[in-house]
Amino acid sequence: MPYSNSNRRGSSGRGYAPQDARTSREYQSSRAHLSEPRRRESRSPYRSNRNYRTISGHDAGLNVRNGMSRRRRQSGILGRFGISNRELAFLVGGVVILILLIFGISSCVRGCSSKSASSSSQTTTSKKAVNSVDKRVAAGTSEALTKKLKTSLDQADGLDWIAAHANKYSDSRLVELAMREPTAISFVKGALSAKSTAKSYTDGTEKGSYPLLYDWDTRWGYVSYAGSIMGVTGSGPTTLSMAYMGLTGKNDQTPSVLAKLATSGKYTDKTTGTTAKFFTEVGAKIGLTVNQYTASASNIQLVLGNGGVVAVQLKAGFTTPYAHWALVMSANSDGSVSMYDPDSTSASTHTWAAGTIAANASDMYALTSTSS
Repeated sequence: MPYSNSNRRGSSGRGYAPQDARTSREYQSSRAHLSEPRRRESRSPYRSNRNYRTISGHDAGLNVRNGMSRRRRQSGILGRFGISNRELAFLVGGVVILILLIFGISSCVRGCSSKSASSSSQTTTSKKAVNSVDKRVAAGTSEALTKKLKTSLDQADGLDWIAAHANKYSDSRLVELAMREPTAISFVKGALSAKSTAKSYTDGTEKGSYPLLYDWDTRWGYVSYAGSIMGVTGSGPTTLSMAYMGLTGKNDQTPSVLAKLATSGKYTDKTTGTTAKFFTEVGAKIGLTVNQYTASASNIQLVLGNGGVVAVQLKAGFTTPYAHWALVMSANSDGSVSMYDPDSTSASTHTWAAGTIAANASDMYALTSTSS
């Protein structure tokens, strides 16, 4: 049946309405028949709602958004930048590899540089010239200067050794001697192991020429004497030996020989080493005339002017810390005198005023040759 445009929608606006009552009842009956299944379907809202939301995409969208939210929460800050766990693993691995490469290269560079420097140093050392006299001294140094430096270097090494073994010395005067006299360092160093024996004396002598002898000479310095060794107590025998050799021109009365005479005659003293009687009594036995004088400048000049020599006992603190004997053997044109001090190199290498020596002497003996 045809429909007019005016009857296309009813007042409710929900469809088309028929024109007569019969038709209307039939229509409603058919509508009721069709609506029953739909009403039954409406009693199952979950299935209908699910189908609707699935078809419309609501469920799909919600699930996608929920999944993305969970992944973002799990990935934290990295997820905000779009970095996945796999990408993060690759990034960390790359950084580690880069660090290892840098470390390996730097180690190689250092190792190669070290080897190169070491090789260069060895080459330089092998080619470096060495002083043939003493390798401690720079190459090219003159032989004379090298020998002087060698002596000083040896003395310094020896003094270090003595200091390290200072408690081994029974007589502290030996250690003091090493400190005071550089030329005595090697002697003092050897004192701990040396035998108390004398060596032969072969130096030539000439009458009128007096040899300069020191107590620490290894030819007699280790001989036991006056409670110690001659190196620190032997000034009396050494002084008389110098006088004898110069007055007679002979060398048979060495310091060690005269020390034996002093010991056997009991002319030793632990304070001064040798008593005054040693000169008068032992001097007479070896062919010398000995006379005692008062210590004065005029008496020293008088004895020297008559061809004699003077043995003086010097006071402690004058040339050394201890009292000892020395020999005044010549007068000089300027009025000074020369003195050989067996305990002091510095005192033996310059001239003296006779009055200075006399003022610092406690005993004085004039010695001349009996034969003359």
